[in-house]
Amino acid sequence: MSARGSDYLYRMAERYYAHGQIDEAIDALLRLLGEDAEQADAHAFLALCLVKRKRLHAANLEAQRALELEPESPFAHLAAAIAAIAKRNLKTAESHLQAARALDPDSAQIADAFARLYLAWGRDAQALEQARLACELDPDDPDYPALLASLELRRGDRARAEALAREVLHANPEHVEALCVLGHCELAAGRTDSARDHAVWALQIDPTDTDALTLMAAVKARRSWLLGLWWRFQSFVSAGSRTRAVVLLLGIFLIYRIALIALPQQGYPQWTGPISYAWLAFCAYTWIAPGLFWRSLKKELEQVKLRPGF
Repeated sequence: MSARGSDYLYRMAERYYAHGQIDEAIDALLRLLGEDAEQADAHAFLALCLVKRKRLHAANLEAQRALELEPESPFAHLAAAIAAIAKRNLKTAESHLQAARALDPDSAQIADAFARLYLAWGRDAQALEQARLACELDPDDPDYPALLASLELRRGDRARAEALAREVLHANPEHVEALCVLGHCELAAGRTDSARDHAVWALQIDPTDTDALTLMAAVKARRSWLLGLWWRFQSFVSAGSRTRAVVLLLGIFLIYRIALIALPQQGYPQWTGPISYAWLAFCAYTWIAPGLFWRSLKKELEQVKLRPGF
């Protein structure tokens, strides 16, 4: 295949990938590699596509092949890092990203990958810092403010998250991550119909997207009194950092234990039984509710109709 033909297929794969047509991007890259198997960037790009399709072992093999062909390629290290993050090999991912940054210190893609690594690691402050850096390095790429919006929502700044998501969607109406962030903002504001519209829209673009599936399930849970109660509790606990969530849960348990000790001492021993039963009911509810949550998701998805020819 000529250099022009290879370049055409690579650009087509990029276009497909940008529009969420991952299978088409994979087909274009496989055609390219079928004619020229020594293109490191094509192997690295294929690894990113395979991560999207949850084919993690194959993605890792493609990333390693890219590194074998070009050990000093920042893109190959980036692909290897993203494949490692997907497999929860976070230390390996960090090593690859450090190597990539040493080779290309001003890459917004690498800053974005660091943000996603730290998010997976639970280091929210570092994730936020890297997401902001990615936006500074490349303010025109919609993926970076979309991730920043997600992180702002995660730390409880809903107004900032909504503003960022709307800004992304103004220029890119089919950006799945921004649609999901805005959907969660709408849900938090009590506008469940609007949140469902955003979830359906995102699922029409990418039916396998985890964030879109979670948003759809959240909408379903909010509409149910039983699941809605659990959803509000879960949203309250998870808003902000993981440290805050742990402190809140420990605080609830300590209040329960203190009540069991203090009530008999204050002359109310008759309340210890009901409180113990209430605590058991709470524990059972938080154990059963997630299963009901995902069952409701399956039923809701059966009603989602994808665009013809998707």
